[in-house]
Amino acid sequence: MGYREIAAQQQGLLLHNQVTEEEYNEAVAAGFIGIPPYEQDQELMKYVHYTELAEYGYIDAYYRDWLIAFPTIPPEKRHPTPYIAGMRALRIQRFSTSWTMEPSSVIAPPELMPYTNKDIGFTYIVDEHITPDNWVLANDIPVEKVIPAMRKHYKYVTIEDFDDAVFTAFSAYHRGYSWDEIAWAIEPAAGVWYSDKTGKRPTNGKELLELFFEEHTPAPRRIEQEANPPGM
Repeated sequence: MGYREIAAQQQGLLLHNQVTEEEYNEAVAAGFIGIPPYEQDQELMKYVHYTELAEYGYIDAYYRDWLIAFPTIPPEKRHPTPYIAGMRALRIQRFSTSWTMEPSSVIAPPELMPYTNKDIGFTYIVDEHITPDNWVLANDIPVEKVIPAMRKHYKYVTIEDFDDAVFTAFSAYHRGYSWDEIAWAIEPAAGVWYSDKTGKRPTNGKELLELFFEEHTPAPRRIEQEANPPGM
């Protein structure tokens, strides 16, 4: 596979070891590899080449960060697959969450730890037992599945994050997850807030959901709306 095809598969990016010196010079001369328009991307050119196929949305930045997390290991040689976890995994999957003090984390197998990029702000969590059941592809990025990603995220929410925490939980419900699954996911935040009605703090995820329901009513799922149309 040529470097143009590789770049097309990698959102317009190429690791340095994915092109030879001759190919690099050719690509620069042709205008295929160039200098990205934003300073923060220019600083990352020491890890990755930007091609004319590159885009610069926030999802593209997440893919770039995953790619350069192991800057000398091409994606097809990352076995088992490392994946982005927690809040950022949720955001890549189009969840709106609060911005917390949660570290940017990547779950990685021990085999890849010697090749991690320690200069881009990731916290690497070693897992010796990564399987394809742990992650999904979202926008071509391996990310933690929703429920365990939520559980990591809710460890870091604060008292100011109540409405965002409710919205994330209700969004999971509308994506098809059960209230039992969601209760398990939000349980780390059980003691953060208290009920205005009782003055007590929830002690588990189910009690925290009850607190959420006190303050907000979740909209029905689409399937519920279709089964019970207005006037029925």
